Amino acid sequence: MTVIVPMYNAEKYIAQCLSSLAEQTFKNFEVIVVDDCSTDNSVAEVQKFIPQFQDKLILKSMKKNSGTPSLPRNTAIPLARGKYITFLDSDDFLTKTALEEIVPIAEETNADVIHAAHFFSLQDGTNNAVASTFQRRDFVNAPTLETFDIAERVTKFIGYGFVWWGCNKLFRKDFLIENNIKFPPINAYEDLIFAFQCVVYAKNYVRVPNILYFYRRRSDSLSQVARDPFDIIENTMQVAAALDNFMDGVEFFKQNPIYKHALLDWHLQERLNIFCKSLYEGNNIPPFTVDMLFRQKFSSTDFREYLAFVSYFFYNGNLSKIVTRQND
Repeated sequence: MTVIVPMYNAEKYIAQCLSSLAEQTFKNFEVIVVDDCSTDNSVAEVQKFIPQFQDKLILKSMKKNSGTPSLPRNTAIPLARGKYITFLDSDDFLTKTALEEIVPIAEETNADVIHAAHFFSLQDGTNNAVASTFQRRDFVNAPTLETFDIAERVTKFIGYGFVWWGCNKLFRKDFLIENNIKFPPINAYEDLIFAFQCVVYAKNYVRVPNILYFYRRRSDSLSQVARDPFDIIENTMQVAAALDNFMDGVEFFKQNPIYKHALLDWHLQERLNIFCKSLYEGNNIPPFTVDMLFRQKFSSTDFREYLAFVSYFFYNGNLSKIVTRQND
């Protein structure tokens, strides 16, 4: 069993993260911490734990900062000596019995993926943890083998029946290697692509009701910091391209393109909602100004390449509602 922890400037949190691993009731596991060129004392904090873990704590360093947890995670996967891999963010931590609960289930079910829908959520600076989930349907009360029907899995994915998070899951290492499943070098929503590949490829995808993970909500995290709305557009296109490229290599989507386009449309709709909120919330920007902003943003390329996307944005995001309000 291997726990992979990508780390960047986690000086305030990494001790609690590693302490939760040192206190695990399950003992047959290793930890790989991959430092993404931290500029604080994160590495020194990790080094304090080496005597506790001895040779079961490996500290690797990236040659240059990647700006995303993707590359540190990918770096650690082939180095893992365990049969199973789980990912733990450096500012989060596990329950004491997390590994003891989940590894036996993986063994008993011959799982490629163990999927936990719920986690404990706590606001940074507090100890008040509450059970939470990003999922909306298909919850279970006992370990349950997911359907083998790919069409049904894709439909569930679009309907929030899966958590796209890379954490809070267990993966059989050979399953990831054999299917070349990696995190793409994208600075947001990289988990979605990784998780979707697992949903498509896993023969034994097992859902469990166990709550094993403490997720810390931070106002300064990558997912919470306000971003340039047009960066959201760029990320949206990167994720769509990665999903499209992956599905082009899967026979199911070649034979059933409607599921491919349904997934891409779902992704675009979700991200356009975020874009609209980021661009318009609290602002009074008329549509002609938005059009001008698009043209300025993409002035270094042939704007016509983006016309289909821009048109999709104007008519399928929340813009139509905003335009209605502005014209009232």
